Order: sequence, then C-alpha cells, then structure tokens
Amino acid sequence: MEQSLYYRDTTTGTTQEIMSRTDQNPTPIHLSLPPDHPASIQFSHWLAAFNTAGEQTLVAYHSGSIFPYSVASRDIGSLQHELRLARASEGFNVIEAESISSPSTLVVVLREKKRPQYVRVSISVDVSNPDYPVTKFEIHPINTPLKYIPKDDPRRAEFEKALAPLTAERRKMVVEGLKDVLREQYVYPGLVEKITSALDTSLENGEYDGFEDSEKFAQRLTSDLHSTAHDLHMSIAFREPHPPLDDNDDSKPKPRKLFEHFKIVNFQFGDVVLDTDCAPGKVIATLPINGFVPSTEEHAEDWKKIQAAIGNIVSSVADADALIIDLRNNGGGVPHTVVFIESYILDDAPLHLLDFVDQQGKTHNSFFTTPENNLPSGTQRFGGTKPLYILTSKNTISGGEDMAYNLQAFKRTSAIIGEGNETTAGQRILLLK
Repeated sequence: MEQSLYYRDTTTGTTQEIMSRTDQNPTPIHLSLPPDHPASIQFSHWLAAFNTAGEQTLVAYHSGSIFPYSVASRDIGSLQHELRLARASEGFNVIEAESISSPSTLVVVLREKKRPQYVRVSISVDVSNPDYPVTKFEIHPINTPLKYIPKDDPRRAEFEKALAPLTAERRKMVVEGLKDVLREQYVYPGLVEKITSALDTSLENGEYDGFEDSEKFAQRLTSDLHSTAHDLHMSIAFREPHPPLDDNDDSKPKPRKLFEHFKIVNFQFGDVVLDTDCAPGKVIATLPINGFVPSTEEHAEDWKKIQAAIGNIVSSVADADALIIDLRNNGGGVPHTVVFIESYILDDAPLHLLDFVDQQGKTHNSFFTTPENNLPSGTQRFGGTKPLYILTSKNTISGGEDMAYNLQAFKRTSAIIGEGNETTAGQRILLLK
C-alpha cells in the first residue's frame, strides 16, 4: 500500500499528490492514565463524557468554566462539532501517553472505537485551581504509528519506509511539488507568487531543517499557507490512502450506502427551533446547518433517501413566518447539497448559482437549484419571499460561505449577521482546477 503527501482544497474536494511514500494498519490497545496527575484527571473526565456521545452529558460537563469551548481546536470547538465527532467515531480508547512529565499538561494518542483511525490530543489545565479547568485542548488526526504495526506483518518494511524520517532532499521535493500545484491550480496568480516566495524563503533560511516527521512538516506547511494566503481552504496532509481496488476491478470505486452513517449526525443539521414568543402571532424558525453531506448518486448509493431526509428537515420550517439559518458552526461540505438546500428557499428554479472554473477559464462544474416538482415527494419549500436571516462566524467555512454568498448575491436575505462582527474563515475560492 502507498502513502502520500497531498495538497487539498476543501472547497472543491480537489486533491493533488505532491510526493508518494507507503503505509498502514492498526492493533487496538487500551491504557489507563495515572489517577493523581491533574491533566490526566481532567482529560479522563472529558473522555468519559465524550464517549457517551450524549448531548446532555456534554452540556453538563462543559457547564461553568471547567472546559470552555473557546480553548479547544475546531473539531470540538462547539457542542455541535463535539457531538459530530463523538457520533462519527463512536468514542476513543487511550493508546499511548506521549508526554506526561508536567502536572499541567498531557499528550496522548487515541484510537477510534469505530474505525482503525488515530488522533493526538494535547491538554493543558490550570493546576492552581483545585478543579483543574482546561486552558488549552488540541485534537488532530494522525496516521497509524509505526509501533502499532505488528513486527510480523508482511508489510512492515513498507510501513518503515513510509514513516522514515524526512531528509533535506525530500523536504525540498515536497516544497517544489507544492509550488508546482499552486502555479497550476490556484486561482490568483499574483497571490501564488507571494506564497511560493514565502515557501522558498523558509526553505532557504533553514526554517524547515528540523522537520523529520512528515505529519508535523505537513502541519507547518499548512500554517505557512494560511499565514501568507489567509485562505483556510488550503491544507497539506500526510495521510494513509484508501484501500486498493481488487486486482481484477478496473472500475472506479462504487458509491457506498451512507444514509445510516449520516443519520447518526442528523445529516449535519442541528435542532430546529420554532419560536412563537418573540413575535406574537408569528413563528420564527431557526435552522442550524453544520455541514453539507454528500447527497448525489456520484457519492452515495442511497442518495435518494439522503435527499428525502434533508428535504424533510428543511420542510419542518416551511410554514414559519421568518427563517434564521445558523451557519456559525458550518464546516462546509459538498456543493451539490448546498444548492439542493437552497432550492427550498430560492424561487425561479432551475437557478444558476455558481461554476467551478480553472485558471484557463474552463468550466468544470455548474450548479443549479432543483425545480419544485423534482424535489423529494412530500417535502415543502419555505419559498423565496418570506424574511430570511443568516448567522455566520469565524468558524463558517467553504460551503457555509458559499450558501451565505449565494443568498446575499441573489438578494434573498434580509441580513447576514456575523458573530461579534467577525468575518468567515476564508476566501470563497471557487476557481480551482
């Protein structure tokens, strides 16, 4: 199996291989943490609450100042994000304590209960407070650590090659490959030169010399892209590939059944609220959308069931007098689903909303709203005339920005309200090969 370093743009899902290596498989283990270590104590409390995947349990744990979401990384930076991860992973087991020397900090490796996937967590607590409140919490996916690949695994040599320390030559290859991808694909040529120049400067000044771990090098490159381009759609990932196809199967991977998987996270919708108190005689609906799951036959075998479920959720606000769409925790997703949902709140379908265009001006995808008679049977539209408000925040990214922009561009919204006057997470990059 092969392992590769990738450049990925999450707006379009485009992934470009920069450098190829080799890969993985896991063995479950469980580790108990010391009961008298402050950071371990607080981490264990969090993990116990997280592994229940229960909303009320997590709300109770995060109440007060024990663990404010503001100190956490994006994957658990809100109740919605945390629930999404808890339900998708079915919880975690502790595999290894990487750093436990300081009473106030802990770094551990966890393994999902559902899938053979790993994450690294670092937590810091305030030891001057007897409750040990969390002051910082980071959780990030990692590749399978080499130590968990059995010595007798016939692919062990491939894994060792894949996870070998980076040399100066290979670091330079990665940087040059990244620069080539940016020049070929990124929409703003002027900004490309700024980014590539910054990468060259960091390489020449020896800022990358200490990076022998591919995952940490990928994180540093991602940070450099963000600081130069201010576009959070771009990232570098060192990751394990999908399992190879059967030797006799030359076809593309077939779409899988995804309905039950997405049902666990309510198709990335939060709880709908129908408020009858703030405006007497009126119903004000709030529809939180935390992401956009795949909903076409290209991505899911049971796509019609997925669309029907999404349509039913959106239909639950159809009779409201006004609608608030809450995109404050929206992490993006599939653009087809963005447009599908907008079919319920924009008139004059099929309405041409956007195109994906490369640097040469060639259109690769065009997106149109769905006519009412082609929407799932029994679903109802909110329509294109009643008051509509959009909530955004710095956590609104990609597809969330797409939805907000479309509704603003077609003058469908009464207002777009940024939390604390914040901008959204990044530029709305639609033009990428």
